[in-house]
Amino acid sequence: MASQDEAVTTRGQPPRATSEPPPPRRVSRQREAGEVTRRETRRRLLAAARAEFADRGYAAATVVRIADRAGVSVQTLYNDSGNKRSLLRAVMESAVTGDDDIPMEAGQPPAVMTATLAPGDATDPRRLLAHLSHQYRLLAERAAIGWQTYRDAAATDSGIAADWQRMSQMRRQAFRVMFTRIPAAALRPGLTQEAAADTAWVIASPETHYQLVRQAGYSYQQLEDWVRSTVSAALLADNQPGFG
Repeated sequence: MASQDEAVTTRGQPPRATSEPPPPRRVSRQREAGEVTRRETRRRLLAAARAEFADRGYAAATVVRIADRAGVSVQTLYNDSGNKRSLLRAVMESAVTGDDDIPMEAGQPPAVMTATLAPGDATDPRRLLAHLSHQYRLLAERAAIGWQTYRDAAATDSGIAADWQRMSQMRRQAFRVMFTRIPAAALRPGLTQEAAADTAWVIASPETHYQLVRQAGYSYQQLEDWVRSTVSAALLADNQPGFG
């Protein structure tokens, strides 16, 4: 027999549905805490790997010392990062993307490079090249350890050499995507957007950083200025306006 409350309905309105859709599932506090812990472990491992590679280079670095620097067990390192080579790749990817949890995306420039591009910079070839030169400088500062470690390790480890080559091609494709923003008419006569992108890819490269900063003693500001003026002179038509 229905209760009095169940039997009474509002005059002129249909009875309420007896069943309601379940509330949306919520992530448990335990899962949220686990994700925070995972991110913190990842951050500590990458910081420890950067320090270990900087101090000892790839060949002499060990997962035992990296785990010890990070304050985690070796098994935790393996569970999170796989092995020493995977850690090196993760160090490099975090330098390129500017985030420990964001991997590189093939064929696309890092979001950190395009997110700071002002509308006026995107439509002015010289300002765009100035922006790219500055982003290259910031990348070089973040990636200096990774670039040096890859450079040295590739000489003796064929797997790392192959990975370094793949990342170089990813960087080349990212340059080509960025250079679609520069109108062909703004380039030197006969220079295609693809050739211009390849020229910038060579000039704004890990090799240039190695030669100018590590060998010639340039500051990072001098590196940025050199890349900006060299790329602009090499690529842009003479009638392009100068910097204001």
